[in-house]
Amino acid sequence: MEALTVLGFFLATLGLIASGRVARCVAALAGAALLMGLGFISFDSAIGYVDFNTLGLLMGMMIIVGVLSRTGVFQYIAVKTMKLTRGNGVVTLFAIAGVTALLSAFLDNVTTVLLISPIVVSVADIMDTDPVPLLMAEALASNIGGTATLIGDPPNIIIGSHAGFSFVDFIFYLAPVVAVILAVVLVFLAFHFRDALEITPAQFARIRDIDEKKTIKDGRLLAKAGLAMGAVLTGFMLHHVLHLEAAVIALLGASLLLLVTPGDGDHIIHNDVEWPTLVFFIALFIVVGALKEAGVISAVAAFLAAAVKGHPFLALLAVLWFSGLSCAFINNVAFTATFVYVIDEMAQALATPAAPLFWALALGACLGGNGSFLGSAANVVVADIARRGGHVISFGGFMKTGMKTTVLSLSIASLYLFLRFGL
Repeated sequence: MEALTVLGFFLATLGLIASGRVARCVAALAGAALLMGLGFISFDSAIGYVDFNTLGLLMGMMIIVGVLSRTGVFQYIAVKTMKLTRGNGVVTLFAIAGVTALLSAFLDNVTTVLLISPIVVSVADIMDTDPVPLLMAEALASNIGGTATLIGDPPNIIIGSHAGFSFVDFIFYLAPVVAVILAVVLVFLAFHFRDALEITPAQFARIRDIDEKKTIKDGRLLAKAGLAMGAVLTGFMLHHVLHLEAAVIALLGASLLLLVTPGDGDHIIHNDVEWPTLVFFIALFIVVGALKEAGVISAVAAFLAAAVKGHPFLALLAVLWFSGLSCAFINNVAFTATFVYVIDEMAQALATPAAPLFWALALGACLGGNGSFLGSAANVVVADIARRGGHVISFGGFMKTGMKTTVLSLSIASLYLFLRFGL
């Protein structure tokens, strides 16, 4: 009974977010507060489910990107990019999504979209076009690209640590199919957004006539912020050697940059940190934690194991699609942290090697993040950056495109699993 009640609260919270009647941070906060207030999850347990590494990473990178935005560097890159693509909307989409996917394979998805999104918004502002198609492509590409490597997406780090997979293992087993999925999805998005990607000669003329060098407003500040960003990105690459979490590296870089940035640091923190986004994630972690505490995820997983017993390939498909569709609405980090233990139990019950099941989980958890806002932190960040620029990406609008992308991606992944493990 408790599990059903908690599931009901989760679905109600999801429905309120989808309705758009209240801000999503308010809906998530209300769900979390009610679950704690009614005793379905204690305060101490709720705090344990909050991923402070994600929150710290978000805050640090928001500050650094906020300072960078004051220098005009994003406008410079936007103008340069559009001149190189000669104003072709489809080529621009492919370029932005391709760069995003590549960066996301080696950087945190949130870091990547925080770097790329201001460039996309600048392109749209200069040409007076709608940035939503390019922002959507960017968000979707970040989740796909992050699937390819051990460090690209947090679920992969969890799976790699639990199953003992190396960086090379992820490249060998996932990178090839991720490349295929990215190519197919970009073709789909180019067709899906074909009308919105049309750029008129008059719009391109606005870009062509701009001297990109004049968009740089503060060269000295750019040098300081660029140095801080470079140091932080290097730290991300070496965090295993440094034994520092990504959040610590980002916050170190942000705080040092604030110390050498002219002006009021309080003003920067107040205006450039997306506090509603941070509140949303805190609340979402608690709501998902309540689902785990009530045994909802484990109960469904046990049902799946029983349903596919004696059919190893069906078990792969069940893990792939269940994790993919679940992670469209449940944070994939919390889901994966729970489900790796379910995989151990499934492999034992089915008397089958666990490795293929873990690869199916990695594909499902990462690719499923494209289904809605809730599946990936990168999605929420992109939507909030769009909102700050005066453009709305609604829950339903994102899901309409995101779920199509997710189903397409999971279908290709299913074929890959069959060719790789099912024959």
